[in-house]
Amino acid sequence: MKKINFKFIGILLLVILALGSCKKWIDPNVNTYKDSPPDVDMSVLLAYAETNMAYNTIGGNDNARVVSMWMQYINGMARQSAIQQNYLLNNSDINNLWNSNYSTTMTDLVQIMNKADVKLALPAEASVGHVYKGIAEVLMANTLGVTTDVWGDIPYSESFLGFENLQPKFDSQQEIYITIQALLDDAIVHLRATSSSASRDLIYGGSASKWLAAAWAFKARYALHLSKVPGNTAYADALRFIDSGAIAANADDCDFVFTSMPYSNPFFNFEYERGDVQMHSTLIDTLKGRLDPRLGSYADPNGDGDFLGAPFNYAGSGAEISWPGVAVAYEASPVQFITNTEVLFIKAEALLKSGGSMTNVKSTLVAAVTASMMKWDAFQAPYIAAYDAAIQAIPDAAVNVIFTEIMRQKWIAMYYQLEAFNDWRRTNNVIGLTPNPAGVKAEIPRRFPYSVDEQTYNTNTPVIPNSPWQIWERVWWDQL
Repeated sequence: MKKINFKFIGILLLVILALGSCKKWIDPNVNTYKDSPPDVDMSVLLAYAETNMAYNTIGGNDNARVVSMWMQYINGMARQSAIQQNYLLNNSDINNLWNSNYSTTMTDLVQIMNKADVKLALPAEASVGHVYKGIAEVLMANTLGVTTDVWGDIPYSESFLGFENLQPKFDSQQEIYITIQALLDDAIVHLRATSSSASRDLIYGGSASKWLAAAWAFKARYALHLSKVPGNTAYADALRFIDSGAIAANADDCDFVFTSMPYSNPFFNFEYERGDVQMHSTLIDTLKGRLDPRLGSYADPNGDGDFLGAPFNYAGSGAEISWPGVAVAYEASPVQFITNTEVLFIKAEALLKSGGSMTNVKSTLVAAVTASMMKWDAFQAPYIAAYDAAIQAIPDAAVNVIFTEIMRQKWIAMYYQLEAFNDWRRTNNVIGLTPNPAGVKAEIPRRFPYSVDEQTYNTNTPVIPNSPWQIWERVWWDQL
């Protein structure tokens, strides 16, 4: 009995001593590591946000690969890709994309903006605050644009509040588009006000002037997206934004370039690990029919030295089908955020639709095709001269012919980019893509389903018809 009491007293004394000396005994720095600091500098956050945007948000396989199959650049040959090629896209398929956009990309950008606001309040550091705030706002506008364009209504105004609000409301897509333009407007103010550069900027090396040009380019893109909305001024706005100082040279393209594995292009990694997709016959046949010199950049030749794409009803082994090429699927292939080529196509369309001179429309179209070919080292002066002559020979009154050619060439140039899907919806398939006859519905999808996690944990998630039919619902700007 006495032994038990002694044990009890001993344990009690140890507890009392531990409680009394807890602050001294536990080293507050015991779990602090130099590689995991309690606070992270804006430059580190910026590099990480840009990398995640390139690998997931913009160039990710749950985004670019899916819409590129629907746009008939590539063909889903096996497993998951073959299913999605047949228009079966479930809410679990895009769960990683949704979560990455919110928990990583946008969360990091919000932190940069908040830290930049602290700098802006300090006169000696305001210039640094301006450049980081401006860059983060441009990237946030782009992230919101990519996210809303495939999902429609999305959370933003009540997001990023932590435990204060775990179920943010969904802002309407119309509200999101207002937010996008407001973010870009504010970014332009900050980028004009700074004399500093941003460290660890993996896209433009911290150059405020290049980010300023990108901001104007994004304003033109998101203005153009509203061309189907009644009462819009999309074309006039797009031209005004371009003339204000948008990207005007390939050297200023907003591209993210990976280096080598494991930090390599996301499409390359997907093909290296799975090899589920090869070239679609629609793109290959179009390029071959036009003798387009970009063919060798867009696809690799097969074992016979030829370029072949797989049609929807393909039943072979795939041995003779070309694989995606250096433009999109090599280790260091760039992930394109927005480019000079896109700006020129926006300008050509906007000039045509707003009654600009056909001389300017045609010359801008040729300039856009030239910029695309030069980007991929595929420029051939005789080819462009012949193309220019063919375009000039089209009667000025044949507006619809010119419009179709602008959009077809833009579809070629926007290879493996979400913008092709946006254009296809916005122009009511003027380029004439034929739906997959083996699809669960004989119609090309028009949106993504909401993430299964968001549907499970956020009761504010909009209710739309169950999979697979929800992917044929239209987003707000994709009006009939």
